[in-house]
Amino acid sequence: MQGLIVFCFVIQIPLDAQTMTGVILPKYIQGNTGANANRIPYVYRSRITGLKAGATYRYYHQIVRSTDADTVNGAGNCIFVAPTGNFIRSSSPTLKKAGDCGTLTADVQGVYEGWFITEPTGNERFTPGRYIFMRIMLNDGDSGTSVAARLTASDSVKVLKLDPSKSDSTGTGLRCSSSASPQDFVFLYDNEEGYDRPVSGSFIESDGSDNSSANNYAVFYANQVNNVSGAFGALLPNNLPNGLRCVIRRSRSTGVITGFVSDDNGTWPSGVNTVNPFGGTSELVLLGTDVQWTTEVRHSTEHPQGYSLFQNFPNPFNPATTILYRLPVKSSVHLEVFDVLGQKMDILVDETQGAGEHSVHFNSKKLSSGIYFYKLTAGTFSRTKQMMLVK
Repeated sequence: MQGLIVFCFVIQIPLDAQTMTGVILPKYIQGNTGANANRIPYVYRSRITGLKAGATYRYYHQIVRSTDADTVNGAGNCIFVAPTGNFIRSSSPTLKKAGDCGTLTADVQGVYEGWFITEPTGNERFTPGRYIFMRIMLNDGDSGTSVAARLTASDSVKVLKLDPSKSDSTGTGLRCSSSASPQDFVFLYDNEEGYDRPVSGSFIESDGSDNSSANNYAVFYANQVNNVSGAFGALLPNNLPNGLRCVIRRSRSTGVITGFVSDDNGTWPSGVNTVNPFGGTSELVLLGTDVQWTTEVRHSTEHPQGYSLFQNFPNPFNPATTILYRLPVKSSVHLEVFDVLGQKMDILVDETQGAGEHSVHFNSKKLSSGIYFYKLTAGTFSRTKQMMLVK
C-alpha cells in the first residue's frame, strides 16, 4: 500500500509512556569517518505523544547504532528549529545550557510534532555503508537538565559518502537556487508522486545557522547554498536508477505541502541527469527553471503515458485536502476513502472521465482525527495511498 508512510518508533526508557512516530524520515544521510569536511544537513519530522499536556521539554537529538545501549546519547551535531526565528546550531548538545538544546511544547493532548535537523560529524557512527538510527533525548518536562527519556527510531537510515565511485555506499551532492521561502523544508523523491520515504531532506536557506566551510560543510554547500535565499543543498545516492523525480516543499510552521515539482525521467529541463549520479563532491545543479514550484492543482488535457495517483496535499490536513490523479485514456473511475479498519467512509468519484489530469477536493468535516486511505480504481489500475487528518 503506497502513500504517506508512517514509521513506528520505540521508546527506550518508559517515562511518561512517551512514543514517537516518524512522519517523514529520509533514507540517506551524508557521513564520513574521521575528518568530515563534506557535511550536508539531514532533516526529518516526528510526532511525539504521551507528553505532559502543555508542558515544555528541553531536548536534543543525535544518532546511534543498533549496538548502542539504551543509555547512550549518540553522536552528531544539532540544528534546532523553534516556531519562529533563526535556526540554532550546536556542536556540543546538552540539556544543561540554552542554545545547546531546543525546547518543544506539548499541546493539550500531550502531543508534539515538529522538525529535527541532524548535522553529521566525523564520529565512527557516520561510517559510510552503516545503518544508523535517530535518537531524541528529553528532560522531565519541567526544569530538569538531565536526560529523563530517550526515544529511538525503529527504522534505519543509511550513511553515504560523497564520492564519485559507483557503490551503494556513495553519493553525490545536489544544489538548487529556487524561489522557495527561507526556513521551509524540502524532500527529494525517486518517484513522480512523492510517495514512500524520501531519498533525502534538507531546508531552504537562509536559516540563520552557520553552514560554512569553517563548520566543515561541503564546499558547494558552504559557497553556493549557505546564506543564499531560496537555495537548498541535499544528497543523492549514486545508486539511483530512477533518478530524482520529485521535490516537495513543506511549511516550517505546519509541515503541510507548500509546493512541489516533478520530472518524468530524472533528466530535468536544463539537461541535468540525476539517474545514477557519480559526481561525489562535484555537485549536480538544478536551475530555477527546473524547480518551478506548483502550489495549485492544474488541470491538463494532455494524455499522460500511464495512470498516476498522487499524494494528497496538504497532508496532514484539516479539514480539507486535494487529491490529484492522471488518466492516460478515457476510464471508468472510482475514488473512495476508507478508515484503518477498511470501512468505506466516502465515495469521491464514481463516473467515467476523459484522459488527462483530474483533482478532487475532499472535505473531512464529518470525520475524526486519524489515518485514512484513499483508493483510485480506473480501468485495470488500482492504487491506494494514506493520508492523515489532524483536527
